[in-house]
Amino acid sequence: MCRLAPVLAGLILVVAWLGAACTAKGEKDQSGVQIAPAPPSQTVAVGGKPADPAFTGPGQSSENPVAPYTSAPPTRGRWIDVDVTGLRVRLMEGTTILRMIAPIAVGAQIDTGAYESTQTGLFHVYNKTGGLQYDPPYKTYISDWVGFDPDKANGFHSFLKDERGQVVNGSTGRVSNGCVRTGDSAAIFAFADIGMPVHVHH
Repeated sequence: MCRLAPVLAGLILVVAWLGAACTAKGEKDQSGVQIAPAPPSQTVAVGGKPADPAFTGPGQSSENPVAPYTSAPPTRGRWIDVDVTGLRVRLMEGTTILRMIAPIAVGAQIDTGAYESTQTGLFHVYNKTGGLQYDPPYKTYISDWVGFDPDKANGFHSFLKDERGQVVNGSTGRVSNGCVRTGDSAAIFAFADIGMPVHVHH
């Protein structure tokens, strides 16, 4: 036991010396060297449509299509109209069209009930995320996310982009995984408020 005492004392001295040598961010240590925090990493937010929690592999589809939910569009206030047949988005004030955006991309599946289907009906904006985002399940980048269908995790967003924010896929028509893609996603992002009605129809 007596032989361990000098070893323990030596360890305590080393720990004390290390503690004294460590200083707060941006200060100088005992040798006069400036200690600076590491620069923040250039990370891009993760966003977009998450992976299907019940994903079973490629080619997943629904064998039992779901009847479209019908509900009358709003007639007052600001809201967003999505026409999946005419491939257009209209930014509305009551019954007045303030702006039309076309053509757009909608789901390759419509009203099938599958996770990657664009469902019709009356929804509400439930979240928004600006800036460039990486969408991991689809290995792509998007911007101007405006979520409106929490059940299918569908929302509005830009055309598909690369890591620099350049459009790499501006396809329109029935080509998406359920979301509504547009070349003017910034206009929708600026117009949309949390709780705003979104009416999706044929």
